[in-house]
Amino acid sequence: MADTYTHKDLASLCGVSETTIKSYRRKFPGFIPVLTRGKPIRFKEEAGSICLMIRDCFAKGMSVNETLKVLKENFKEEPVSRPRRTPGSAHKVAAPAGISQEYMEKFFATAGQMMQGMAGLATAQAKAEQRLRKVESTLEQLLEHESRNSEVMQQLMGQQKIVPEKSASAPESSPKTDSESPVRARKIVNVRTPEGAVNSYSLEKDTESQRPSDAFLNTPIVIKNDVDEFLGVPGRLPLSGFVEILTREAEEAGVSQTQWYKHGDVWVFIIHAPNGESQALYFSSTTTPRGNLVVLLERLDVNEKEVSSQFLQEYFRQVKDKI
Repeated sequence: MADTYTHKDLASLCGVSETTIKSYRRKFPGFIPVLTRGKPIRFKEEAGSICLMIRDCFAKGMSVNETLKVLKENFKEEPVSRPRRTPGSAHKVAAPAGISQEYMEKFFATAGQMMQGMAGLATAQAKAEQRLRKVESTLEQLLEHESRNSEVMQQLMGQQKIVPEKSASAPESSPKTDSESPVRARKIVNVRTPEGAVNSYSLEKDTESQRPSDAFLNTPIVIKNDVDEFLGVPGRLPLSGFVEILTREAEEAGVSQTQWYKHGDVWVFIIHAPNGESQALYFSSTTTPRGNLVVLLERLDVNEKEVSSQFLQEYFRQVKDKI
């Protein structure tokens, strides 16, 4: 072997490129001793054996740490001395007068972190604005729905509160004679059955009407939505509680006549207003997919006309909100 080596000599000795030899120096700076720093740089004699061992270790798939351990077992590690700065090197990263190079490096590092932080803040702000716009849009839609629901409920309640005035042009009734017997005025309500037939019922206070069993009245009430899912009331409100709310609303509106009647397996609850308006609610017993026995509000007729599924769901929700 020669007494000294250049990068080219070591590359030729190991059968690798000069770039590879330079990478050996960066990875193991204390094991490839420099003899002279002229051009070209020359290395001591043992540098050849060290580079050969590094090449063999890497060829075996050993890591840098494992190779470093092998080198320490076979060669002496020399302390690494950093080359002193030359006057020309100061021009690469020039610092203002009176400011150290270390200070400049810290300054640029801090400035870089601040830029990253500002970019992250801008991104977070943009996302927050998008979420805020979505929330505002959702609130506007909810307010619109609430306004429409209130209008529908007011129209429905207004139909119950209308009380017809007595006609001023109605002829006075003639005095009753002893031979005349009193005639009781009856109120007739027509109810359309699920099959389409129309049944007429007389609403009289002193007439004993049909009434569901206590077991039926104490069963929780539910309704179905557009996808046939069962929707109940928090606390499992029974049918009796639901009917009580309707009855109280009717009495407050000046309505005093309600009646139950049964049609097949369906119970119908009728609310009759003085102005001739009527509501008929259809209830039937059923079982949920979980096996719970419930009473289903399956239909609502207003003035003998069946309302839509959406109207029925809104009616149910309005009554539920009064609990």
